[in-house]
Amino acid sequence: MDCNKLVEDRTPELEMEFNSEEDAHKFYNNYAFKTDFNVCKDYLNKDKDGVTTSKRYSYCKEGVKRKYEGDVMPKRTRALTKTGCGTKMVIVLLREIMKYRVHDLILEHNHELHIA
Repeated sequence: MDCNKLVEDRTPELEMEFNSEEDAHKFYNNYAFKTDFNVCKDYLNKDKDGVTTSKRYSYCKEGVKRKYEGDVMPKRTRALTKTGCGTKMVIVLLREIMKYRVHDLILEHNHELHIA
């Protein structure tokens, strides 16, 4: 994807292609900013040459907080920050053309977004 098109008001789509993983991150981060949520780089896979072959970007509130499994209760409990939201975008490297393509995409949130 051309860097000039990153500023367009677009929604991520399956099969979308990017020239680099940085372009994909900028695009998804821009989309997240406009829809008011934060993105985390969840995981990445590299080949033996150190080239990133796949990467997952997820919502920072993905997952659920683990329950305390000790004999003593903690001195203070913190507010829940994890909501179990599964919003994510996974990109994979197409070796034939050396571009990254959106392989897996979930845009739905399981909670309300706090729009300021």
